[in-house]
Amino acid sequence: MQPSVLFLGYGDIAQRSAPQLVAAGWQVVGACRTPANKSSIAGVELVAADNGNQHDLQQLLQRQFDAIVMTLTPARGSSDPYHQGYVLPCRLLQHLLREQPAPRLLYVSSTGVYGQRDGEWINEHSPTEPGDHGGQMLLQAEQTIASCNANVSILRCSGIYGPGRSMLLRGIAAGTATITPGWSNRIHSDDVAGFIAYLLQHPEQQQPIYLVSDNQPTLQADIIHYYAQQLGVNPSTLKRSDQIGSRGSKRCDNSLLRASGYVLHYPDYRHHAVTTIEG
Repeated sequence: MQPSVLFLGYGDIAQRSAPQLVAAGWQVVGACRTPANKSSIAGVELVAADNGNQHDLQQLLQRQFDAIVMTLTPARGSSDPYHQGYVLPCRLLQHLLREQPAPRLLYVSSTGVYGQRDGEWINEHSPTEPGDHGGQMLLQAEQTIASCNANVSILRCSGIYGPGRSMLLRGIAAGTATITPGWSNRIHSDDVAGFIAYLLQHPEQQQPIYLVSDNQPTLQADIIHYYAQQLGVNPSTLKRSDQIGSRGSKRCDNSLLRASGYVLHYPDYRHHAVTTIEG
C-alpha cells in the first residue's frame, strides 16, 4: 500500500518536496487556500483548505495519512501574522489529533527561536530565548505541535535562499544592502525540501529536533562580498553598520543533520553561483 503525506501549507518548499515523494511512490496531498494559483505537479492532489479553520482541518483529517508536513507562513492581513499563521494552526491540529491515529508529523520552523547575539555556536539543545515577537510565536507554535499525539520532528531552518528568494541579491544590486558584523547561517530551499523527503523515506532517522543549516556559518560581510563580486558590484560602496541585526548573531552546528545520512546539495554558500538575480 502506498504511503501518503499531507502538506499543510503548499508553498515553495512543499512544491519542491512533492515531486521527490511522488517519484518514491508516495500519495501526496497539498492543502492551501488557492490551489488554482499553484503549478500542477503530476501525482499531487491539491485541496482548498485554510490551515486556520477547524472545519477545513477536520475535513482533511477524515482521510488517514501516514505523515503530515506543516510548512506554514505568516498570515497576511492579520493583526498578529505570526500567531495567526503559526500558533493557531498548531493548536487546531493538536486538538484534532487527540483522538486520531498518530501520524508522523514534520513541522518546519526557524532558527528565529534562538536569541543568541554574540556569535555562539548553537545546536538542537541550545537555549531558545527569542528576542522578538515573531520568534516568540514561532517557539510557542513549536511547543504546541511537540505535544501532539504524533511522532513529531521539528526542523529549525536557518535563512532559506534560492530561486525566488532574492532579497539580499536585490539589495546588493541596488546598493541598499548593509554590511553588519553578525554571523549568517543559510540553507538552500532545495536542501530543505530534500531533507523533508529524505526523513519521510527514512523514518529511522527522525529526531525530535533538527537544525537545518548548511556546513559553513559565515560572517555576513563575507557573503555580501562574494555575491557583490559575482553581480559586478563594488562592495566598498555598500553601507556598513556596527549593529547586530534583529536576527542576532550565532553559528549553527548541523552535525545531527549530517549524521542522518542526508547529503547537502549546497554544503555552503559558495556552491550557489549567481550571475543574475533569480525570481
